Amino acid sequence: MIRPSKTEARPERSFHEGKHIMDRRTLLIGLSSGLAVAGTQTQAASRLNAAATRLDPARVRLTWSAAAGSARVLTSSEPNANLFAMKEVAAAVQSGQLDVAAAISPRPYFLIRTRSGGQVRIAERLLPLEGGRNFRDLGGYAAHRGKTVGWGRIYRSGVMAKLTSSDTAYLRSLGIAVICDLRSGQERTTEPSALLGSEGVKVLSKDYEMGSSLNRLMSAKTKEEAVVIFGDAYIDFIQTLAPQYKEMFESLLENKAPLAVNCTAGKDRTGVASALILSVLGVDRASVVGDYALSQTFVPPAYYLNQAAGATAAQTTPFARLPRPIAEVILGSDPAVMQHALGRMDREFGGPVGLAKRQFGLTDAAIAKLRADYLV
Repeated sequence: MIRPSKTEARPERSFHEGKHIMDRRTLLIGLSSGLAVAGTQTQAASRLNAAATRLDPARVRLTWSAAAGSARVLTSSEPNANLFAMKEVAAAVQSGQLDVAAAISPRPYFLIRTRSGGQVRIAERLLPLEGGRNFRDLGGYAAHRGKTVGWGRIYRSGVMAKLTSSDTAYLRSLGIAVICDLRSGQERTTEPSALLGSEGVKVLSKDYEMGSSLNRLMSAKTKEEAVVIFGDAYIDFIQTLAPQYKEMFESLLENKAPLAVNCTAGKDRTGVASALILSVLGVDRASVVGDYALSQTFVPPAYYLNQAAGATAAQTTPFARLPRPIAEVILGSDPAVMQHALGRMDREFGGPVGLAKRQFGLTDAAIAKLRADYLV
């Protein structure tokens, strides 16, 4: 069984930072849930906002709107299990919150049904890994025509170099078949991962050199200027990483899933990939931006700043020259950055779906197939 590390400098885990951090996370994830997580339900049922947050290796806290009335809670190790195949956890919860006994593996999925007609299938957004960074599930977001992005089908992550053997075994148990590694050749050489070399896992990667767009951030004088420059860099990613993003969509079209996409921080190159995937699946703009913003909830800018504080003078010189608000834009996932990037996609391509059509060759038929395969 995977157990949480006691190291405090690992902000990417979901239950290791103490109760005060957990409370903040639960609030932020809950707010995001209002935009997105509430989507997993049948078309006949009304939407119910909910979130699942791991408290420790043996418990998960479920939260939902208490105003929805008495709720029945069920669980299964299958994301889309038939109601009659699920185990009842509680029959009539009134408070809108329930702590459930649930081991890390097999991964638990939950169904919450209220007497008022609302229901939602949820799972932990952030995977409970010892050495993971920002490894999370893109499932649960409300999407095209009242459907929802299926849980356990598409994942996003940061670097996987510190995954433990238990982490690797856990991820293999999820059946991940393809990993789209968006890192450069140098990054992959510097931080290899045992998971990427696992039997049965296909890794998609290409060598390339990062452009100068990120270097322009060092000249930013204000936070607002940094937001624009960083958002523009995301558009540059579309050009630099076009072969990788195209191959990612081709894998999804061939139903080579579960699929995970990653870079180093799991927020910029992967953030763009996730925004494109969710947009193509019909997820609304607010939820796309909300998912992007979750990265700085799970890995706050302070984590990277603390790392820089322990580095050599040569390594920290660029950041030492930057005012903290600008450094936090670079190291975080400020919603304004993704909003700027999506705004440019709107103006230049007619939106992220138009961009995917023009840059990656997606057709209306291909988009319809993706929605049929990954929405429930």
